[in-house]
Amino acid sequence: MKRCILAALAMLLLLSGCAMGEPPSGISVRAASEYTDFGSFSAGAPEPGDAEAAEALVQEVLALYPAGFSDQWGEVQILLVAELTGEEAFAHGSYAGFTLRQGEGWLMVLDVRACDAGTVHHEIAHILDGILTDAGALSETEWMAFCPGGFAYGEGDFERYPDFFADAYAMENIREDRARTFEEALRQGPGAYADRPALWLKLEYFSRAIRDHFDTEGWPEKTIWELALG
Repeated sequence: MKRCILAALAMLLLLSGCAMGEPPSGISVRAASEYTDFGSFSAGAPEPGDAEAAEALVQEVLALYPAGFSDQWGEVQILLVAELTGEEAFAHGSYAGFTLRQGEGWLMVLDVRACDAGTVHHEIAHILDGILTDAGALSETEWMAFCPGGFAYGEGDFERYPDFFADAYAMENIREDRARTFEEALRQGPGAYADRPALWLKLEYFSRAIRDHFDTEGWPEKTIWELALG
């Protein structure tokens, strides 16, 4: 339903002669024009209407972040694709998107029919994680203190640890744990992890690292992810 509304909005803007809003500086959004092989993933070109709706969704999500924040991420290219598929090793649910380093910046690939706002937040979390990890602003030792004793990524049953991870995919590796923790908090909103203290601590740690590392001049007292802390 949301995709239909966004598609209708995009068409209305086009018919009225108004251009859709531009993404924040440093970020470009475009639709793939042909089949693309990314190595571990491959995808085709989306239908124009699907691409317009997905671009509107991306801009809607980016508008939720503090003004100027994305300027500190490096160049981010967002590529909209269709029928994103991947190797069996990556087969965990649907292929809604992925993010790769691209020189000094990032390439974010989104499947126009599989992605939603949570997917965009998830991929942004990967960018933030990469920047913070490179800067030494995140400690694996500190993060593991929020996980069950003796736990190792890639092992274990989610049914044993529902209070420590957003879902089973978060147990694959530390990067997906951070991204899923961030994504799910923004999906749920304020008080997201009120009854799951380990996840609350993960989100608080990640949020604090963002505040400590990035230039936050002009930011609101609480960002959307900090509001999720309650």
